[in-house]
Amino acid sequence: MRKENKLLTIFAVTFTLIGILFLAVFNRYEKQKEVKVYKEYLETATSVKHESLENGLLTRKTTIYKGNEVVGYAYLGGDKVEGIPLTTGAKELRIEVIINTRNEIVGARIDYSEHTADYMKYINQYFDKLPNTKLVDYKLVDEVAGASAKSMPIVREVLNQVTKLVTGQEPNPKELPDPYKDIFADKETAEEDALFTATEKVTKKEIIKDANGNVLGYVYTLHGTSTTPLHDYDESGSNYITLLVGVDSDNKIVKVLVLDTDHTSSFLDKHNTYFDSLEGVLVSEAPVDDVADATISRGIIRDLIDALKAVFE
Repeated sequence: MRKENKLLTIFAVTFTLIGILFLAVFNRYEKQKEVKVYKEYLETATSVKHESLENGLLTRKTTIYKGNEVVGYAYLGGDKVEGIPLTTGAKELRIEVIINTRNEIVGARIDYSEHTADYMKYINQYFDKLPNTKLVDYKLVDEVAGASAKSMPIVREVLNQVTKLVTGQEPNPKELPDPYKDIFADKETAEEDALFTATEKVTKKEIIKDANGNVLGYVYTLHGTSTTPLHDYDESGSNYITLLVGVDSDNKIVKVLVLDTDHTSSFLDKHNTYFDSLEGVLVSEAPVDDVADATISRGIIRDLIDALKAVFE
């Protein structure tokens, strides 16, 4: 073999060995980096194994090992949704739920997001509350106010599907507090007043009684809508607020609660001081809501209070 050919062969073998060594080091680094993601939730993790899933929104299952022992699992899933603030078109959100072998949530993380970054901090705050919760009990954990009404349904559905896949059970429902008891603490029954004539905005009147059948007061359901978009990027046709207003036998307001709405909580919460100011005030003398920076909700609330006043005229 000529000297030049020998040198070429040596160089080729050398570069091949260097390439193989580089790939081995790189693969080891990638595996270590991958394991590091899960060590944040399961400190004893030493390796992981991925497998594809085709289960609704779930696309991947990861088995997490400590040596040869399985110490947990991670489930990746997500979806796309339109109407994300400050964006156009369908935008994707993927999350991963990590559990131990006792089917307890040890953590959750955002794997990929095209959703508005400012709202993702609320999703992460919610994730911070999940550790040590049984999968079947995840609904018992309070969600965080401010999380996007578009992003949270994806989070809930992924958690639902992980729960059903792993446990074979539906998640345990959260028992919601009785809003009527928040208005009248001794409330036992709420009976719709058949003699009340509903209006466009004051849709129902209920008689509230205690355990002895004594009338404690009345609760009026107020429902209002607006066709003004909540945001410049909102293409929906309307938005709404439903209030419960407790009134005593002297026609004084006991309490005002928001029963349901699609308005952003950070804006709607601005009205809480106004609602508090109505307590003990005659319905006919209720002041005008003058809260700043929440013009659409303020307009609806003003109309609803005016509609209630009209019922008492």
